[in-house]
Parts: sequence; structure tokens; C-alpha cells
Amino acid sequence: MTDVRMISYKAERLAEINARLKSNMTKACLLVERDAKINAPVDTGRLRASITNRLEVEKDQLIGIVGTNVEYAPYQEFGTSKMPAHPFLYPALEANKSKIKGLLKEK
Repeated sequence: MTDVRMISYKAERLAEINARLKSNMTKACLLVERDAKINAPVDTGRLRASITNRLEVEKDQLIGIVGTNVEYAPYQEFGTSKMPAHPFLYPALEANKSKIKGLLKEK
């Protein structure tokens, strides 16, 4: 009698897909980070230098985060009652939306 063995490569395939998704999400974050640094208002350069990115996993979602820990960044991004907004993060995301969609759709 001849045996037929079926082997599932599901785990390996999922690991490969996840690695590719993580790599492409990192590329997407780097695009936004680069443009945010270009768009950031500069006085001392502290804000621009503080812009970074990271990936987080929540349940079954991979989340790309681009931002800064500088305390005055929200005031620059959104403005105040005494100062107009100088957005740098949102425009960076908007400018790269089509590239990001392309990266995340890659097979």
C-alpha cells in the first residue's frame, strides 16, 4: 500500500506573512517619520530630532506609531488660542497614504 502524506506549512507561511507585514509596516512608519521631520517647525531642532516610530501589537493588530515625546509638540501640531497650528505629523501621514496602502497590500 502506498502512503500519501500531507504536510501543512501553515505555521511557516503565517510566520513569513507576519514578517513581511512587519517589515512593510516599518517602511510605512519610516516614510511618515521622514516627512514629519521635514515638516516639523525648527527653532532648536529638538522637536525634529525627537520624532520616532515604533510598532505595537494589540490582540491581532499590528499598529505603527509615529510621534514625539516633546511636551510642546501638540501645541505645534494643533495650535493654541494664541498661536496658529504648524502641523507636521498629520500632513506627513496624508502625503504618504497611497505609498502606505501599496506597502500594506504587497504580497
